[in-house]
Amino acid sequence: MTPALLAISVVLLVALGEAYGYLRAAVAAVMFLGIFVFGIRWIRSAITSPPEPEIADVSDYGLKYVCTMCGLELKVEVAARDKAPTHCMEPMVLVQSGGKPPLRPVD
Repeated sequence: MTPALLAISVVLLVALGEAYGYLRAAVAAVMFLGIFVFGIRWIRSAITSPPEPEIADVSDYGLKYVCTMCGLELKVEVAARDKAPTHCMEPMVLVQSGGKPPLRPVD
């Protein structure tokens, strides 16, 4: 907590304590500080972007996504941990055609 914010809280506590009572003013100051700190932390978490996914070269594995509706095939050259793309409003299926086997299971 910054000293300026603490000083403002003390001044408000004294000013409001004279008018409304010190107990009510203390409860109001604690609630204000809690809501203020929570709000600032929430805004900071909303502004920060998620980390970039790890990207791996998988061109040697012969992986491709196939659309089960129309047969469109997408060859996978670089992969990140992500969900399968969709085509024809359906998720595509990951298959292996030739190439060396991956170190981990495809699915």
